[in-house]
Amino acid sequence: MYNSSRILLLNNKPERAKELQSFLLKEFCGVDCSCLTREALNWLRNDEYDLLVLANYLNDMEGPEFIRELRREAIHIPFIMISSNGDVKQAVEAMKLGAVDFIQWSDDKEAFFPYVAEVVKKALHKRVFEDVFSEEELIYKTLFENLRDAVFLHLIDQKTGRPGFFIEVNSVACRRLGYSRHEFSLMKPEDLDAPGAVDQKKIVDQLFKNGSVIFKSFHRTKDGRKIPVEINSKLFDLRGQKAVLSIARNITDQQKILNDLKNSESRFRSIIEESIIGTCICNRDGVLEYANDAFCKILGYSFDEIKDKHLSGLVHEDFKNRLLVEYKALFKTGKSKGQTELNIIDKHGNKKFVIVNSVLISDFDGQLKSVTFVEDITEEREAKQALEMSELKYRTMMEALHDPVFISDANFNIIYANKAFKKRFGDVDNNTKCYKRVFGENAPCSWCISSIREMTKIRKRQEKTINKRIYQITTVPIQFKSSLHAKMTILRDVTKVVKAREKAEESDRLKSAFLANISHEIRTPLNVVLGFSNLLKDEELTREEMLMYIDMINESSAHLLQVIDNIIEFSFIDSGLVHVNPHPVNVKHLLKFLNQETRQLMEKHNKTRLKLIFENYLTEDIEFINDEVRIRQVLQNLLSNAVKFTEVGEIVLQVYYDKNKWVIFSVKDTGIGIPKNMQNVIFKRFRQGDEGYTRMFGGNGLGLPLCKNLAEMIGGYIKVKSKPGEGSEFKLFVPVKFDESLAKALAVEYVR
Repeated sequence: MYNSSRILLLNNKPERAKELQSFLLKEFCGVDCSCLTREALNWLRNDEYDLLVLANYLNDMEGPEFIRELRREAIHIPFIMISSNGDVKQAVEAMKLGAVDFIQWSDDKEAFFPYVAEVVKKALHKRVFEDVFSEEELIYKTLFENLRDAVFLHLIDQKTGRPGFFIEVNSVACRRLGYSRHEFSLMKPEDLDAPGAVDQKKIVDQLFKNGSVIFKSFHRTKDGRKIPVEINSKLFDLRGQKAVLSIARNITDQQKILNDLKNSESRFRSIIEESIIGTCICNRDGVLEYANDAFCKILGYSFDEIKDKHLSGLVHEDFKNRLLVEYKALFKTGKSKGQTELNIIDKHGNKKFVIVNSVLISDFDGQLKSVTFVEDITEEREAKQALEMSELKYRTMMEALHDPVFISDANFNIIYANKAFKKRFGDVDNNTKCYKRVFGENAPCSWCISSIREMTKIRKRQEKTINKRIYQITTVPIQFKSSLHAKMTILRDVTKVVKAREKAEESDRLKSAFLANISHEIRTPLNVVLGFSNLLKDEELTREEMLMYIDMINESSAHLLQVIDNIIEFSFIDSGLVHVNPHPVNVKHLLKFLNQETRQLMEKHNKTRLKLIFENYLTEDIEFINDEVRIRQVLQNLLSNAVKFTEVGEIVLQVYYDKNKWVIFSVKDTGIGIPKNMQNVIFKRFRQGDEGYTRMFGGNGLGLPLCKNLAEMIGGYIKVKSKPGEGSEFKLFVPVKFDESLAKALAVEYVR
């Protein structure tokens, strides 16, 4: 583009004009220079120039007047006006006449001349666009505006071999990405791609090698969103220049469908693999292609032993013809007959009863497959037959119970166990001792031994922990078969009930302790306010005494307000009404504010032997986006605690960035420290590190739990390292960019 472009410089100061001409000749081949308006006018009449760069004051007229002279002679050429005095009226007049740009002259030539060159380049880009599409208006409208995909046109920079500025885009690109056509004219393809999405050099190499390329990328919208796209780019010649036409298709929906499909396949495969129901997949010919572990376990084979075998080879001879007929009917009608009972022969020749149900599915290639679900009902069938022979009604009720039930004889042998018992405690035989199988004891329970003497009168109930589950155990006498002194024991799993009860009791206890502490924290400042308010009624008080009383009232009121603020903040968090507003965080401004606040607090508490140090190791190139208000709340609490619990030494606040993309705020003091066993307790509501510290230093135990909740809300967390007598260090980890999914993973409800 620049090899064929012609530029005319018109300036009333020859030295300036020549210096600028020399610089522009490094970038552009054709640059002429004149200091006389008449000479320049003749050149423009006789030669064709692509751009005019003129001063606002010429040798015999002003710049705008020269442009009007050109218009009168029907000479239309894009122009850039350079002003030496910053005349605003002339700038307005020049822009009204159609100036591409109005530039203020600068004597800093090292900065000014490259700037002029960039402005000239953009003006020439615009000229190319107008030349191209003025002649091909119908093609432009058809190709650019009627496509439903975003279309981009840009040149290849001949000097660097990299993509140049966009010279045109269609309206779809503007709507999708939020930029105007003018904004696109100042951008290159690399400005649209998300960092690391594509390698532009490789794309250009493939274009020059193959003439076209199809690739996937992520485009960034003006408001920062990422849109997955599939781009089809083609290299062609445009008026002697290498140009690239790219069509970008939004594949958000396809990407979502693909991800959902992968997740769905993974979930269902996991479900099938872990299912206790046997599942197999066969092709139209009945050849087995897949079977889960439950299916293989029913038949006693490994999957490799039955893979590629016909399904009919796994059933009893009496059922083969029936299976083949039903299988063909399934593919012919597409409808399942529902559940069918069959007899199969396992690897060891054992006959088993199974329930079979088959349905059709279509794979990715559109091929129909059958999915067959097989449930082994051999045990149920045998149990059913036994129940039909004796105690049918009783056994049905027992087997239907979800609670484990067993019957033991006078020798503590389990003579019956229901299905729920076997599922939890394993199979039993006539020699299985109840105390060993259930309770893991080597001898009978003492209360069982004492009950043998009066078996008919016993009815015992107790709670006992078995295999980390809590059971309510009820034992009653029963006559079972030939055993006259049998006991039926029912084990009801009450783990959830007991834990809920214990949690409720713990909650009530903690709330009572909290309310007792809060009542103290509220009543004490209120008593101060009321007491000193009454003292102020004394007319004989000196001014110094009155000011002292007023200060006491203000201090107590501020303390009371802080307690109420913490309680309200927790209420808002629990209600999901706390807002998270991520914005760029001004760390310097934040540290300055915290420094002032902390020093005022130290002065208020007369901490004269305490040194405050703030160190910021965060570099300016880190883009830190999060909720500055919430970060400030957490740090104010941590610094307030450090001042409160430190008498001598120093408090150090450090800010730095680690490789895991966390911004870390470290608050370290040389105070009293926290015992190891209390370092988790201090972050729980209604809990405090030590009641002795509470009485000595004050506080309500809400500060650190609030800090923890706020940290999690902004996607971060807090860690503590402390040793009694040596001090504490609290670290607030904040993601460098707020991540909504990370905040949700921390199980914190919020509304942005």
